[in-house]
Amino acid sequence: MDSRDGSRHNAAVTSPRLRTALAAAFASAALTAQAPVPVPVGASRDAIAALAATVRPSPRQLAWQRRGMNAFVHFGMNTFTDREWGEGTESPQLFAPSAFDATQWVSTFQRAGMQGLVLTCKHHDGFCLWPSSTTEHDIAASPFRGGKGDVVAEVAAACRAGGIGFGIYLSPWDRNAKSFGTPAYHGLFLQQLRELCTGYGPLFEVWFDGAHCPADDPTLFDWQAVFRLVRELQPEAVIAITGPDVRWVGNEAGSTRADEWSVLPLAMPASGPFESERDSWRALWALRERNQAPDLGSRDQLASAKALCWWPAETDVSIRPGWFHHPHEDHQVRSLASLLDIWFGAVGGNAVLLLNVPADRRGRIPDPDAAVLADLGRYLGAVFGDDAAQRGEKRQYAKVGEVTFAAPITLDTFDLREDVATSGQRVEAFRLEVRENGGWREFANGTTIGFRRVLRTEPVRGDGFRWWIERSRGPVAMSHFGLHKRPALLMPPRIMRAADGTVTLSAANGEIRYTLDGSAVTAESARYERPFALPDGGVVRAGVFAAPGSSTLVLATSTEASATFGIALAGASIIDCSSEQGGGEAAAKAIDGDPRTHWHSRWSPDSPPPPHHLTIDLGRAVALRGFVYQPRASGDNGTVLDYRFEGSVDGKSWRELAKGSFGNIAANPVPQVVRFAVAMDGARFVRFTALREVQGRAWASCAELSVLTR
Repeated sequence: MDSRDGSRHNAAVTSPRLRTALAAAFASAALTAQAPVPVPVGASRDAIAALAATVRPSPRQLAWQRRGMNAFVHFGMNTFTDREWGEGTESPQLFAPSAFDATQWVSTFQRAGMQGLVLTCKHHDGFCLWPSSTTEHDIAASPFRGGKGDVVAEVAAACRAGGIGFGIYLSPWDRNAKSFGTPAYHGLFLQQLRELCTGYGPLFEVWFDGAHCPADDPTLFDWQAVFRLVRELQPEAVIAITGPDVRWVGNEAGSTRADEWSVLPLAMPASGPFESERDSWRALWALRERNQAPDLGSRDQLASAKALCWWPAETDVSIRPGWFHHPHEDHQVRSLASLLDIWFGAVGGNAVLLLNVPADRRGRIPDPDAAVLADLGRYLGAVFGDDAAQRGEKRQYAKVGEVTFAAPITLDTFDLREDVATSGQRVEAFRLEVRENGGWREFANGTTIGFRRVLRTEPVRGDGFRWWIERSRGPVAMSHFGLHKRPALLMPPRIMRAADGTVTLSAANGEIRYTLDGSAVTAESARYERPFALPDGGVVRAGVFAAPGSSTLVLATSTEASATFGIALAGASIIDCSSEQGGGEAAAKAIDGDPRTHWHSRWSPDSPPPPHHLTIDLGRAVALRGFVYQPRASGDNGTVLDYRFEGSVDGKSWRELAKGSFGNIAANPVPQVVRFAVAMDGARFVRFTALREVQGRAWASCAELSVLTR
């Protein structure tokens, strides 16, 4: 047998002591799914890969992965202050949902096909959605239910009644607690965790955010004590993100790696359970620090492993630009096409999808979000409700599994799963083949499979389909090979505006209709026929509708896109720039109307740190009401976190119009729309200043900067 299968790892091992150590490691891996598996010193690459094939998920990890897609609900003080990160000084009196309905949440998520709900019980501002003995900054001090309310209790009860799992998010960072950063805060946090783990029934997930969370220093904050408390009170719950059961995939865009491994190497020795052995947790913390790396579990990464663990990925992403509800984002809810890309990338990429759907100030899931979630469930039901493999003749061999039919059929969606419960994750490369006219040909391929890999292809017609394992870490156990056909789906239109203000809309198929007043797009909206002028900016919303008589799946929502534009800057010019790289990254690129280009300040080892600024002559006097900062299209080098924006009538005397931070821009680099509290009339000059970069580096960049006059 090919040594790539890992069946001949002992051939590379000559030491009897090492063979004994490997045998013990294999036995340990088979019995202790909850603890890391030590790698014997001197083990070969093939031996380590074979050992990795023996690592299994714990029962709680497996139950969590089987859920596939869960809801994340950001709801709290920020909902009522229209912010992303609160200061912790907000009055509890602001928390006043007018029509809170947790049952509506659950029914909305069930229609989408979600199996669980994770609630932000306490975000970074420290406001607790349950009456806590640890603080007065909680729901008991709010007008909700006359001060007798408990959002956590109502959501937990609704989840139980609806038959979906309930999970909690508890921010380790607390901007309200004066003890944060001291040993005293650890006790406060443990008490909050105890309250949530004992008062609200079974939990399936406990989520600890990584934003400004306490460092790995037991003298200030004992993370292992936190884990032990969860294990004691909620033994079936996975501990996610900052925890031993589930890792953050590394982005908030809903995407996974091409090779998403659940078995990962630890670069430091690890001898026991993460919640009790200090060396194990230190090793996992070190891996957590690099969880945004493009490769975490390949053979190259395994080569230097001191231990191995099962640490699967969770993909968290928001249905809107922000994580909390903001009324001005009601027209920026992701389209069905966008959600499907995320679903297939996450659930179909060996991860679990945690889709954030924020509740609004009523305490309900907003109508636009609910509508597209219903369409998501309808579409997924249409795809996976019929498995053609159930009508074919099946054969399976060591490295091949095939399904044949009496007559040709057309398919375009292929669902593959390894039996990770019994055999772990082993597939490193595979291909898909179709039988045509008695012969087989390859039409798709992939790398890892793991718990689930779903491939979308162009339509493929044949009377047989099969998977073929090309490389693996030992004999493979496949548990599922599903064959499906996707219904036709309209794709969102593309909205582009040139520097002179001319807007062009395009779509692959269907009919485009649009609005310019911010209203929803319907079949009665203006039909797009040719490019149009929008020199003074505004909000363009465009939707694609099916032509009469088409076979497109009937949906409740249009396939929509939107864009916010400032005034056209064809007559504007950069009159001052603190620093520019020049050439393709010159300052003028920030106002060229092309979001694919960008300004970048000078970069070199001796580059001066921020502030960096751009000063623009608009070419005419306008009434300034806001601005839009668009981060660079690729990478985050120079992306601005803290900013200041000023206006001037004469270019000499300046008035500060806005100063703040682009909340969460590092993980969610979308255009940032800032509206001024007070407008400025007669302004001809503007100055944008980058005060701090997302990673604290010495640079600044900007793809497009525009000003709003309406």
